[in-house]
Amino acid sequence: MGTWSASITGNDTALDMIEEYKVAFSYFDVPTGLQKLDKFVRGNFDESDEDEWCAYFYSLADFMWKNGILTDEIRDKAVQMVDSDFGMETWIEAHCEKQRRKELAKFREKITSPQCAPKKIKISHIHPDDIFEDGEVIAIRLKTAGKKYLPHFPVDPIPDEKFLSYDNKYVIIQKAYSKEQHFSGVMPELCDRTAIFVLFKGIYDSPEDVDITQLEKADFKCDDPESVSFFEHESSMFQFKKRGYKIIGKMAPRLTPAEESIMANFLHLGDDHLYSNSDSRVIAAVLDYGIILKEYVDEIDEEDLMDLVRAEVLHKREYARGLPKPQTKEDFLELRGRINQAKKEQYDAYREILDNGAKVYEIHYAYPIGYAVKVPDEPAKILLRESDYKYRDIIEPFVHEQLDNHLK
Repeated sequence: MGTWSASITGNDTALDMIEEYKVAFSYFDVPTGLQKLDKFVRGNFDESDEDEWCAYFYSLADFMWKNGILTDEIRDKAVQMVDSDFGMETWIEAHCEKQRRKELAKFREKITSPQCAPKKIKISHIHPDDIFEDGEVIAIRLKTAGKKYLPHFPVDPIPDEKFLSYDNKYVIIQKAYSKEQHFSGVMPELCDRTAIFVLFKGIYDSPEDVDITQLEKADFKCDDPESVSFFEHESSMFQFKKRGYKIIGKMAPRLTPAEESIMANFLHLGDDHLYSNSDSRVIAAVLDYGIILKEYVDEIDEEDLMDLVRAEVLHKREYARGLPKPQTKEDFLELRGRINQAKKEQYDAYREILDNGAKVYEIHYAYPIGYAVKVPDEPAKILLRESDYKYRDIIEPFVHEQLDNHLK
């Protein structure tokens, strides 16, 4: 038992057990709840371990009194434990007897005073329901009125009026499966569930406009090395009802085993913060921004040039070829030396081709993801940031089509 104060709940056991008390008295009446707790506790604690038993029994009496359900039996047993110095030896040895006795006196006075009327005990953070059937395709409304476009990830902006025009339009999701986490020892069958949803591209005026067989998966455009098209949401219908959900069909879940190995984004449809909101995150994912090449018309300054060099060195990995993973200080210094040498060589090479008329383009795919360098009469060189390699198969054909075929 971890203890950090002399108070009744100043230890790990008491705090852990409070969650069990909530389960016991929200799902069962008081006598049944006490029976469930007693069975669970005696399977995990020993009454002869005075520290653990005090942590359990005192916190139980304290919880029941605060909620107006303390029984005479539990009260009398707790008072008897206090009066008999049960569990006091540890506090004496730790030279904390005075603080502990002070806390126990306050505790004894409290539980022997009149308690409030019984309260309804709720567990608000547990969602045991399994919402929607696996494979169901669902339309939900966007709620952009009164909000700003704050997508939580640095994507290119869209005009305010465009963002607000999406209010009450629909996006399409599909329930893929549910995840379960067993929550309670008192009630082992109680699970905290979350639902995994696939998000699809497109914003629709009405669900009737949607052909579910033609849906393409969206992309949350996050810092994951793979494209992420799905999100995790608490298994509660509340937010879906607020958004006027409509089930528009059912098909095999559009989620592959490989994708399931990627951790899903947790997205709560009710989130609306100063720095982000759920509608912005969804819209940023479902919009098809398209690829844009922005040519540098001004001179490439030193900072821009170093960005090119860093992207090139990361892409080629020439500095690391033939070197094992550093095991010693000498290995690390050799690796760092090769990195610095590669950067210097690339810097000089880029300075030369830029001085000889090469053009540089910033590649945007919802946000700046890298560069294209076009030397006359040579194929364009594509330099993506390391975390954006997942888009190479999309970017590469477009850049070569635009630069190699039209800008000889």
